[in-house]
Amino acid sequence: MSVPSIVSFSKFTSFSQEIAALESIRVSRRSQITQYPKVSVLVSTLRSDDLTALLKQLYGQKLPAFELILGLHTIDLSSEHKDLIAKLKKRNIATVVKKFDSSFNLGLILTALAQESTGEFIAKMDDDDYYGPEHLRDLVDAAISTGADVVGRAMNYVYLEPLQLTVRRFAPHGTQAVEIWSDWVCGGTILARRDKAEAAGWFGAGSTAVDRFLLSGITNNGGKIWRTFGAGYIYRRTFTFHTYVTNYSKYLNGANEQVVGLWDHPIFREVKTS
Repeated sequence: MSVPSIVSFSKFTSFSQEIAALESIRVSRRSQITQYPKVSVLVSTLRSDDLTALLKQLYGQKLPAFELILGLHTIDLSSEHKDLIAKLKKRNIATVVKKFDSSFNLGLILTALAQESTGEFIAKMDDDDYYGPEHLRDLVDAAISTGADVVGRAMNYVYLEPLQLTVRRFAPHGTQAVEIWSDWVCGGTILARRDKAEAAGWFGAGSTAVDRFLLSGITNNGGKIWRTFGAGYIYRRTFTFHTYVTNYSKYLNGANEQVVGLWDHPIFREVKTS
């Protein structure tokens, strides 16, 4: 798969050029698709507020239909969560809810959720990131077009929550490069063929590096990973107990652009449920 020659990607590629290239590729890919495969979205969460936000973003997804396999880690559904799930079901999004106590770690939970899934593809989404309405459909488009075993996004947009800044990082090389074969994609954007993920051992049984476990397992088995545009996804960097320099300088120093608050464009915009 080659990128249409709309723009020569570089660190000087503007946001408008990036979006124009993405939209051209999207039109080309979708013109070849007559039916979408079944997708299972896997979500492990232990934050009620973040779950509320993610359920709203799932409701707004443009992928015609998918199933949601939701893992509650030491939390319960609130009345608002239940209302949102009811709206998802009316929108042809089947939802399965599984509860896990504190004896389970992230790898075990995601693996258990994957085993419950029935889709041809599994899609991992993180409850603390931001997803535009075309997120899932773009990933499936890329998977069908390229024949990749895994598709995910570049880390082009990062929200530095304590600073209330979104930075745009776009370049032809490294983790910011798009529309290329790679061994890495953002963990919160992984879309994988279910059979390849199962053969790789799903997400393992560890508390950390679960994304790397899956990606490495698939590539070690001969699978291929395609990294597409980051536009449509914002990685959220929250407060940690490390220093400012450790957490934020690499994002600020490598930024092409930055805006106050979340990036304001329809490709990132949360679609309201009412």
